[in-house]
Amino acid sequence: MAQGYQVKHSHAKTLPDLPGMLFRALSTVARKGQVNDELKALNSQYTAPAIDTEHLTAYKKQLAGFISNVPLTYYYLLAQRAHLALMLDDRFPWPILGMVHVANRMEYFAKVDLNLPFTLDVQIEFPARAATRKRVRPMYFVDFYQNDTLVVRCNSAYQVGGGSKSVERRNQQATKLELSGWLESAAWSLPSDLGRSYAKLSGDYNPIHLHRWLSRWFGFARPIIHGMYSVARAQASLETTFQQEIQMLDVGFRRPVVLPTELKCLYQPEEGRVMVADARCKRSFLEGTFATFTNETTKGN
Repeated sequence: MAQGYQVKHSHAKTLPDLPGMLFRALSTVARKGQVNDELKALNSQYTAPAIDTEHLTAYKKQLAGFISNVPLTYYYLLAQRAHLALMLDDRFPWPILGMVHVANRMEYFAKVDLNLPFTLDVQIEFPARAATRKRVRPMYFVDFYQNDTLVVRCNSAYQVGGGSKSVERRNQQATKLELSGWLESAAWSLPSDLGRSYAKLSGDYNPIHLHRWLSRWFGFARPIIHGMYSVARAQASLETTFQQEIQMLDVGFRRPVVLPTELKCLYQPEEGRVMVADARCKRSFLEGTFATFTNETTKGN
């Protein structure tokens, strides 16, 4: 595992609170997606306070099973706030509401001190020819520092434009998965109102997660659960199974999880692979890789 390295921050701004940013995000629906070809990336630095232990406790209670004191997926809540803060920059060309999270990688690099604040280095990179491409997936990079030492890194990809009206039809056409070598770690039942309860915890009130009539505006017949909810449940299941803390998670979201539904978490221990599939194992919703802390690595918390 790489050791945390040193970097200096001198122009970091305070990371804004979610309520104000969510209100400002509504006005971005007027954006036309006109990309300045000369603008390759947006960058900023933010400061954030030490972890709120009460909120952390609530997070771990709703997503039961973690061994980690601070699960990797918990840092995504801060990373997402940083994403939103930078997307509110007038140079960001697309509407914020309806953007869909399609991939995420998180990794610990050094031990986190629960009593120390964070500085976040944030960058959004625009893909080549973004102005002319039908489907665009900008990349988001967030590095978490404490006392100028890198402790956590979160890399994300989002798709501009969100859903498709054929999502459920594509799901019905999926063939059965090849599960040779896969083991089951957990089975979950996700109710129809889960998006609203997780939104209260995460602060992510994207309309595609909340109500049927809101999700339809973005091409989904029913609400879909937040992608990082499924990742967090998968991390908790893996930690329960292995009785070890997860040091790295790298996942791609293959299709949205439409609520309500029944899911299974599967894994391949030798390959370090993880999958979340439907209860009949006919289609997968996320697939990726994971790593646990070993005696040679520095525990992240």
